[in-house]
Amino acid sequence: MDHQNIQLLMNAVLQPQEAMFSWAGFYTGINYCNLILEQGAAMTTPGKEVDPSFTAAEFRSVDAEIKALRSLYYFYLVRSFRDVPFVTKAVRTDKQAIEERPATTPGVAILGQCIDELEKTVNFAPENYGNPGDNKGRFTRLGVHALMADMYLWRAGLLKNAVTKCKKYEIADGRINLTDVPNTNEDGSVASGYKTADGQAITDEYCNQLSTQCLQKAISHADYVLDYMMKEYKKNQKLDPTVTPEEENQPFPMYRNSKIGSSITDDVYNQIFVNQNSFESILELQYDGSNTKNGTANDYFHLYDGTHGAQILACSPNLLANASQVNPTLGWGKTDFRFLESCDYHTSSINKPITKFVQSSVSAMNAEDMTEKLGSLPHTTNTNNRHWPIYRLTDVMLIKAEAIARTGTTDVSQLKKGFQLVNEIFKRCNPKLVGTPEEASTNEDMYCDRVSDKYGIVEKDGKEQFTKKASDLLNLTYGERQIEFFAEGKRWFDLVRQAEFSNEVKTTLGTYSTTLKAAVIEKLKNNLWGMYNPIYSEELKVNGLEVGGKLVQNPIWDRYTKK
Repeated sequence: MDHQNIQLLMNAVLQPQEAMFSWAGFYTGINYCNLILEQGAAMTTPGKEVDPSFTAAEFRSVDAEIKALRSLYYFYLVRSFRDVPFVTKAVRTDKQAIEERPATTPGVAILGQCIDELEKTVNFAPENYGNPGDNKGRFTRLGVHALMADMYLWRAGLLKNAVTKCKKYEIADGRINLTDVPNTNEDGSVASGYKTADGQAITDEYCNQLSTQCLQKAISHADYVLDYMMKEYKKNQKLDPTVTPEEENQPFPMYRNSKIGSSITDDVYNQIFVNQNSFESILELQYDGSNTKNGTANDYFHLYDGTHGAQILACSPNLLANASQVNPTLGWGKTDFRFLESCDYHTSSINKPITKFVQSSVSAMNAEDMTEKLGSLPHTTNTNNRHWPIYRLTDVMLIKAEAIARTGTTDVSQLKKGFQLVNEIFKRCNPKLVGTPEEASTNEDMYCDRVSDKYGIVEKDGKEQFTKKASDLLNLTYGERQIEFFAEGKRWFDLVRQAEFSNEVKTTLGTYSTTLKAAVIEKLKNNLWGMYNPIYSEELKVNGLEVGGKLVQNPIWDRYTKK
């Protein structure tokens, strides 16, 4: 993509003829998965084994891993296009591909099917492949649980008021499961609406009940990940004689930055983004810089040739506008290490280069004010070997926090857990902040209630009361996600997910977007389809309605189709 393509995207002009919207690579990957699953099952059929040393029992772990990979492909397609073709049989010839020409399947039903498959296979996924590269670069059992937590969260959003959304946006296929069937009249003719295979009418009330169940499942799978990682963390601590009391007693298995001295090294960034395959990593794409190259940082973020020039993308000024505060509602505060990790604040250029993935180390001369100039930034000589994170510890923590918030719970203990998940991430990135005015006696600017054990608690009539609500937790979570996962390709999908939950596109964009122009928000405000990609025009040439196929263009972007 060049600068013009990015500008068109930012102005909400999505042209279906642009190759960036091609899903061919994803379906190639899906087809490889289907081939492995079919061939593996055939090779290990009892009594018909091709290789006696490779049995059905041994194939189970391969089956679990490949189904997780296929689910990830479909998950990314659903997030980007909503409804897409769902293919689970291998396509072996061009003739077969041309003849089949599948229609789209509702994304909510695809996620439901993928989740059902993973629930059956997750316990067969390997826990350990024996080396860090495979443990972090392939789906382990831990990675499958992380994926399931994420998919349950998204399915919950797609289910929320699903019938109303179908009517509002003229979505013809209202299935929420692959097995759902249309309602019928007494004479057998098709009526409006759908029902499940066992006769349950699909209504908003029913969908919202399922949505709540999905949120609870997201929490459960996130808990599996957090509990497993904490056990491993405790094991490692027993082997480390240098472990500190803070590390020993912290509630989550996280790296910490030291508070000692004014100059502090950002150990968190260095472990996760420089050393890579860190303890906090769950799944990350592996690049070695030669056989496999990651050109994202150099092509889109920042030149690593010493000039520190911004590329096509730059840091939004809105994220830097409140740098004099310690706890802004938008962007990084002056004590937040992620301020230094993410961009070159002191460059003379108006467009601040994105430095995440490019810096070879991060440290602060004054951890009480990250805005102080450091001099030259240490940078890599090759970002082509930078891994790309898919899931890491803080992902799962914030997935759980968001799921708790979206249940709308009033249970104080649950809300406290949710706020703790978010605030512990903030706390570790702001090592100089303190949670009581007494601790900040020498510098009152360093006081922040978000690092306090009594966050959200006020005294009234001699009793402590927790004043925060689920809506507060959701807003805090979305603010933290924006700065924690900056430049990791997650923010737009946060907006899509919120639009699905709320069915309010304009409110979502106006509340949570920091870069969209008012004209763009006005353009997208009335239709959920505007949050999703157009179908690539080359796909419509072989499988569109006009050529006897089954694909229908996204109604918002059809106006930009070249006729």
